[in-house]
Amino acid sequence: MQKRGVFMMHQEEMPAMSYPHEPLLDGLTPRLHSLAATLRREAAINQAIAEADPLGADGAFLRLPGLNERHDTEGIRRALEQAVAQAQSLPGRNFIHCNAAIRDLSMFGASLVRFGIEPADCVPGFSEALLALSADVAAQIPRDSFIDYTSRNPGNERERTFTSLPQERVFIDSLRRGMSSLDSCLANMLTACTFPISRQEFATCLHATTASFQMMIDSIVQVKRGITPEVFTHHIRPFFEPFRVGDRAFSAPSGAEMPILNIDQIIWGADCVDELYTTYFRANIIRLPAIYQEISQTFAGQKSLMTMLKDRLASAISLSHGERRSIQELHHLLTRMYTFRMPHYKVAEENVLLRQQEWDGGQEVKGSSGFGLLETKYVLDQTIKYRQITSQALTGWKID
Repeated sequence: MQKRGVFMMHQEEMPAMSYPHEPLLDGLTPRLHSLAATLRREAAINQAIAEADPLGADGAFLRLPGLNERHDTEGIRRALEQAVAQAQSLPGRNFIHCNAAIRDLSMFGASLVRFGIEPADCVPGFSEALLALSADVAAQIPRDSFIDYTSRNPGNERERTFTSLPQERVFIDSLRRGMSSLDSCLANMLTACTFPISRQEFATCLHATTASFQMMIDSIVQVKRGITPEVFTHHIRPFFEPFRVGDRAFSAPSGAEMPILNIDQIIWGADCVDELYTTYFRANIIRLPAIYQEISQTFAGQKSLMTMLKDRLASAISLSHGERRSIQELHHLLTRMYTFRMPHYKVAEENVLLRQQEWDGGQEVKGSSGFGLLETKYVLDQTIKYRQITSQALTGWKID
């Protein structure tokens, strides 16, 4: 069965095509508009969760960095115990409050795990509280995610941190800004998908996507300049370890849990069958809020943009001016993504090398998501590969 095409060629421009053209997405355009509108409301939801303190934990979080630095596990345990008691008495199923409670319980729990203590073993009701809260918000993972540590983390004096190091605040701030820019990128990508690739509107939406993506580059540059591998490895990374909820261990938040997953899927991943990629994608997309999972499900089973582009280039029909303009905008976006991914890979590599040196190289180093450099290198290589394809498609063409 032939897959439907997500990106449409303008039929009026190709009345006698000698290659299989892609059909219009019957009934899917309204769905894409709806998803884009929902995504644009996500920032307000994140802000409301960041502002919420349903467990009355603001004071405890002001003390948490000091407790961690003194290795005061009993103080951390008491703070978590009080938070669990508050969580058990939360009224109703308030989406905002439940998510804020998951964020706060998980950060206290992660602090105990940092010192080798499973929170479920020393705080009665810990697992039950997280399971109930997660069920109330239909989360597939009963603990915090990357978005909780970043976009849903309060700012200023209420910011939740594990340490008193200024570098951790730099880390959170850069990631928070990067996550916000990705939402804008993805919303523009969804809107682009409602137009044929030959239309100016398609190119305009990709141009807006590329402009928004610049913040991701700025963020990784800020991390690379402001946080040394030693600070990250010794002082921040230890708070991102799995902990047990019920009878299962769940991995900690990870930078792999970002909406760039959706952008990759639209560009090249929707029909990618490489096991390395599909395993990585599925494990991380379920940790993102529901809107990102809905977007993923919408594009699953469709042809990716790059597959459609390769089919188009294989035909004997010359590209139209509109198609060339859209391909150029896609090339600019892939270039911007490469400019982010190369330093991101270098940062990850430096941290891995440091840990390997300290462990005498005898143990494979994984990130907090359970994945390692192999997956990070894979998505970088895919970005390079598809950027080369768009470059070749544009050879000999110059669009002002």
